[in-house]
Amino acid sequence: MILACLCGRRFRTPEEASARNRSCPQCGGLLAPEQDALAPAVDLTVLIEQMKVLRDELVTRDRALRRAQAETTVLKAELDQLRARQEGGLPSSRVALFTSRDP
Repeated sequence: MILACLCGRRFRTPEEASARNRSCPQCGGLLAPEQDALAPAVDLTVLIEQMKVLRDELVTRDRALRRAQAETTVLKAELDQLRARQEGGLPSSRVALFTSRDP
């Protein structure tokens, strides 16, 4: 016998096993025989819209992360140059610093 849950998980049980009072190990919902299982009461358009919003948020965060990584690279290079100037005693006119921080 195959038992199904609203979350989509399916479980195989022996034919003589009772399906009563069984709960899904993943979500805790009640398990029912697969042919009797109800379809989830979720509107697919709502799920699609939520996925689009999450995708847009991820794209925005990815762009911000890339900008921050580029800024970090520039700042690390400036820091290395300043340390080299301090340790080597080089005059400030010989060390060129990055002035533009645009990626």
